Amino acid sequence: MRLRRPNHVWLIVWVVFFSACGPDTIFLRPSLDTPAQHVKNGQGLLAQGKIDAAHNEFLRAKTLNDRYVPAYVGLALVQGARGNAAAGLELLERTRSMTVDSAEVEALEDGMIRLQKLQAGE
Repeated sequence: MRLRRPNHVWLIVWVVFFSACGPDTIFLRPSLDTPAQHVKNGQGLLAQGKIDAAHNEFLRAKTLNDRYVPAYVGLALVQGARGNAAAGLELLERTRSMTVDSAEVEALEDGMIRLQKLQAGE
């Protein structure tokens, strides 16, 4: 004699089986789309010699906050890496008026020193 199972049991099994085989959920991480994170990414890319990718990261940081001094320092260093340290130094001079705290002034001065060394051929 054959046992009969109700149709709703098969329906439940079917739903559980096919919902378990779906694509993984993608969680967005808005904490990665910050000026500081893009500058950090850009610095790493610049150190690896990936100048265009670094330039894009610094531009994104500037787009997110147009008064974020480290983004301008990064853009100036990209200019220096492309062989135009004078343009980078000029950008940093224009950026000097945007500094609001000692950390920004220090980042700006560090960028200027690095560009001056590039310009001198060190």
